Amino acid sequence: MTDNNHNTQYPTSTNRLRWSWFPSLFLGDGMLLSLIVLALVVLRRFGLNNAITTLYISLLCLPFLLRPLFEMVVAHFHGTTKVWILSSEFICTLSLWAIAFTLPTNYWLQGFLCFMPFIMVSGIFYKIAIRRFYINKTADVPPFHKLIARLSRCASLMFGIGAMTMLTGNLEVLTRNVRYSWSIVFYIMAGIEFFLWLWHSIFLPGGKKPYAQSKDLTGLHRGEFRLVMRMMTSGLRNHFMLFSLLFILPGALTAAISPLLYIDAPHNGGLGLSPQEFGLSFGTIGIIVLFAGIHLGNKAIARCGLRRCILPMALLMSLHGLMMTFLSFNTAATLGIICFSTFIAYAALGFGMSGYWAIVDRFAYSGSGNELRNAIALGIMSLIVIVSVLLSGLTQNDIGYRQFFILTTGFYIVPIVVAAVNVFMFRK
Repeated sequence: MTDNNHNTQYPTSTNRLRWSWFPSLFLGDGMLLSLIVLALVVLRRFGLNNAITTLYISLLCLPFLLRPLFEMVVAHFHGTTKVWILSSEFICTLSLWAIAFTLPTNYWLQGFLCFMPFIMVSGIFYKIAIRRFYINKTADVPPFHKLIARLSRCASLMFGIGAMTMLTGNLEVLTRNVRYSWSIVFYIMAGIEFFLWLWHSIFLPGGKKPYAQSKDLTGLHRGEFRLVMRMMTSGLRNHFMLFSLLFILPGALTAAISPLLYIDAPHNGGLGLSPQEFGLSFGTIGIIVLFAGIHLGNKAIARCGLRRCILPMALLMSLHGLMMTFLSFNTAATLGIICFSTFIAYAALGFGMSGYWAIVDRFAYSGSGNELRNAIALGIMSLIVIVSVLLSGLTQNDIGYRQFFILTTGFYIVPIVVAAVNVFMFRK
């Protein structure tokens, strides 16, 4: 399938969707976020409190801060382009197998914290390799390709979070052993990664020349990196664009605590859902409507422009905080009410997050060194999320779910302010 409006200077092969490997690449890409959520659930199910759980998750996510450095490494030492994909998948397979092996033992935490960093680092290299070698610049990707990539990520998250947690719940009933049940699930995840490694070994194009158009290599040298940093931090417009990255702040504060609310026991202020119910409400309905919201938000931006859409997006995104607050006050709610609240919350969050990704793209492509600027923007976003997750766990552990969500709902004023200033600053 070709896009007739695509820039004719690119090779024809890059305009055609390669069904043998394009969707599977993004299935693997979604596995990383699935494993982060599963790690959060595992640590809580194995008895750690929310503060310690979010501390470990924050520490495991620290490699995301090094994305600009990893970007330089991949660009400079790319060798054959598929080697990064295959190496990442193989390392992830071995690490998942090792975690699955240690979970039923007394040293499960040591094994978990030892091997999860390998998964995180290899996952970051995987993301960089996809962006650098297998897709063109965001503006040059046909809309149909973006839709397939988004659907593939959605399917990966539904499988990793929804299906796997529901399977774990059923295994816990059958085996009456929480650790053994989660061990089986991680063995399954390792098997999926191994299958993707075999699949891409056969079908993924390689060679020294990237499949996609070659990307900007600015930033491989220290002087270039410093030059791009000076350009990004000079002038009122650039200062505001850096400030705009705080649009994600309230979502980051609730990112780790929201799933914990679902699975925590009622006497702790949680909803007390079983793994099966969590997989249905959060891991299936929540994921579907999140991606549906992102898709609708992208279509709205394409039709009306970011300036017209950003303020309604910020206002609607606050529904996520309101719905989480509602659930924290109704811990005896039925599964139907929980699923309906989840539907509203994550549809609104997805619609708002499409605006945030548009802000990141505008930040990345507003000057020279586009790939480096994008990596730096994602690094700043990761810093906001990591610090927010760490602080949210400590805060919630002290004040409880109700007070925490009341507090964080107030932070939704930040994206509203960012949106309002966006309307003023970028009125042309």
